[in-house]
Amino acid sequence: MSGHFAALSLLVLSFCAVAGVCGSAEDLPVVVAFYEEGCPDCARIDEVLVALASDLPASAVRRYEISEPGSMRILRRLMAAYELAEKTATVPIVFVGDTVVVGGDRSQELRLMDAISRCARSECPSPLARIDLSAFPWREVARLALLVGLVVLFALLQFS
Repeated sequence: MSGHFAALSLLVLSFCAVAGVCGSAEDLPVVVAFYEEGCPDCARIDEVLVALASDLPASAVRRYEISEPGSMRILRRLMAAYELAEKTATVPIVFVGDTVVVGGDRSQELRLMDAISRCARSECPSPLARIDLSAFPWREVARLALLVGLVVLFALLQFS
């Protein structure tokens, strides 16, 4: 029975990660950053985030690696909420309150520093408050169900 509970717990946690629906409104970050492993501009912007994040609460910064499940869905929704063209979907892209910083050159670093310092001085809205994180992600759930089905099928074949 405990094996079934562990499997169910893993499924629920996976759904939360894919759907992005776990957590309360108080947990919403002020800074939402999208990056890609191995991206030099992303690393440069991340250094700025780490340096400036000390002025913000620990939960104020949320990072999404674009290849992680659900990350592109959240990025697309944020881009629509901020009325950004699809061609700006390049990393790094950072949403800070009402500001969007795309790219990692020195001018973008300065814009990011300015936006974060403004949020540190006064409250900023969370970028994630602009999108409906509770919308049911049918495509992601279907993929997850397919994966779980394949794992169960494989396990059944192994133990038969």
